[in-house]
Amino acid sequence: MAAQSCPLVHAATFLMCLLSGVVAEDKKMNVLFIANDDLRPMISDMHPEKFGHMHTPNFNAFMRESLVLDNSHVQQAVCSPSRTSILFGRRPDTTHVYDLYDNTREVGCANCMTIPGLFSEAGYFTVGMGKIFHDGHASNNQDPQSWSDPAYAGDNFFLGTDIYAGLGSWKSVDEKATGLCQDSEVREHAVSWLRNLTNRQSTQPWFLAVGFRKPHLSFAAPQEFYDLYNANETKLASNPFAPWDMPAIAYASFELQGQPDVKATGFTGQINETLVDWKALEEVRGYQAGVSYTDHNIGVILDELKALGHWNNTVIIFWGDHGWKLGQHGAWAKHTNFHDDTNTPVMLRVPGVTDGGVKSHALVEHVDIMATLLEAVGLAALPTCPQKEPWLTSHCTEGQSFLGLAYQPAVPWKNASYSQFPRGGMMNPPYMGYSMNTDQNLRFTAWVDFNSISNTTTFSMQGRKCGFELYNHSTDPDENYNLAYRGEYKDKVAEMFEQLKQGWRATASKMQPVRSETYVI
Repeated sequence: MAAQSCPLVHAATFLMCLLSGVVAEDKKMNVLFIANDDLRPMISDMHPEKFGHMHTPNFNAFMRESLVLDNSHVQQAVCSPSRTSILFGRRPDTTHVYDLYDNTREVGCANCMTIPGLFSEAGYFTVGMGKIFHDGHASNNQDPQSWSDPAYAGDNFFLGTDIYAGLGSWKSVDEKATGLCQDSEVREHAVSWLRNLTNRQSTQPWFLAVGFRKPHLSFAAPQEFYDLYNANETKLASNPFAPWDMPAIAYASFELQGQPDVKATGFTGQINETLVDWKALEEVRGYQAGVSYTDHNIGVILDELKALGHWNNTVIIFWGDHGWKLGQHGAWAKHTNFHDDTNTPVMLRVPGVTDGGVKSHALVEHVDIMATLLEAVGLAALPTCPQKEPWLTSHCTEGQSFLGLAYQPAVPWKNASYSQFPRGGMMNPPYMGYSMNTDQNLRFTAWVDFNSISNTTTFSMQGRKCGFELYNHSTDPDENYNLAYRGEYKDKVAEMFEQLKQGWRATASKMQPVRSETYVI
């Protein structure tokens, strides 16, 4: 592309200037929207010092073409609430989705627009496959109104041949003998759709969403990905016990012990109970195999995108729906506000902008993905949702575009990210843990009384299980020492509790604008 100077007054204007020579014949960029389940940032080029050997060549290559955000946090660390927040661009207290069953169109945002819905409204052909929304009732089977042609997304979204009921927490699979695992089916379906979209006699831009499940339990993956790892060389968690002075309400460890092979070891997931080492090594290896399997599947899709000539006219975003604990604090799975659960990668490729790779440690929230994608393709920005009854406004968002970080990755941005998790039972939980990570490298959480009928809180702490957490990530990155009950932190706890009460709207109002400069490419 010929060099040109583009004034950075507004990110969308700057972006369209950059892309003018690349997409002269196609004014709208296509979008490839890739979701992944249960992904902690175990990618070899992301945190090699932390996770040891990982075979992720396709992730590594994609990172070298993308804005990589390693400090992005989901708004609730479990599938449906997180995916609902991302896809509707709103937070759990607006969507009213805190579990795996409720559908926001029934309990919260009846007429709210989703990311694919907005692109469909803007003239895109939208199609999804695999796990994008949470399955079943939670989305009425992938929110049919969001898609131009949902009938081609697959039979029950590929709940198929890698479901080995009763056979345990992990399994290496010979696909020649069993048929394709479900993520392999999704991969092949995505390749077929890319070819169909390319061969159409149409200039209509497209939005293709592909959702991979692995490394979600069970850790079923083709044998070749298990062959990449030796369980005896696998790293186990360096912090297998709960944090000192942690309020018990902060802890959760379930899913894994429900698997028959894990149940047979006697592991029940109680606080400071650890899974026997030989079994933990098996589980970590299974998780590693699942990550490498997804790496392979994504590589196939990206190679096909290039072969079809769409590499320079497609915005690509990859995101995980939450992290996953592999024995950290003795726990397995998600369902907490710990960093290992709320943190999961986001990667954004915008042709001509992120070439060569950009890495940012700025605090980002997954609820920001909607606003970012709209800006990345030059569509009109949505207003911030009103504070009063935000679920009644169809076109709005509670996130903000992070596209500016592609130009200035170290620019001061949000001073906090916000997550939450309910406690006290699936039906009408009486407690909510409101949590925030701050730009001071602190994580603060208040477990407060919650009215699950009105989905509101006064931040009172009358319940006997209420409590505080405060972790200093500068000196304690693994969150092993809760400082909230130490006398010298009394004032800091009070200060951060007030900041938490003010919430994300106060944080958003303090965001720094991107400087107006001239960039030459």
